[in-house]
Amino acid sequence: MSYLTRDMAINALKRMKDFHDDVVSMYERHDMDILDDLGRRNILLSPTQEKFFADELAQAYEGTTADGHPGQPDILIPALDKELECKLTSRHKSGAWSFQTDYETLLAKGSLDYLYVLASPGFDEFAVLHFEGLTVDDFRPLSSGARGKVA
Repeated sequence: MSYLTRDMAINALKRMKDFHDDVVSMYERHDMDILDDLGRRNILLSPTQEKFFADELAQAYEGTTADGHPGQPDILIPALDKELECKLTSRHKSGAWSFQTDYETLLAKGSLDYLYVLASPGFDEFAVLHFEGLTVDDFRPLSSGARGKVA
């Protein structure tokens, strides 16, 4: 049974959606459309995934934090001795979904838990995929030109 519940995910996604709507409005006020580049939008919203999911997890697991700095876990859950990597992704123009990770980090850690949030272009439909204990064997081999990322 997952330590991340459906209710936690729904609450975090609602907060992410509110933040998204604020960002869209701010961009529109400056005559820009953040939805023209979903990759950029997802980069802007990645910290909200970490913070809002960590806030939900902290209600059940004391000491849960989201740091977000390079080299630090996205979410640290000391009560469970867990690190949770967060990835926000949208469908590529080709129709594919990207489930990537940093190969060197995963290799060094041995295994990690992952929280992939798949978002529609309008940021109004989601899928939340939570994996526990993934290793480098769960991803494709590292290829040249992949800049350390594996799918």
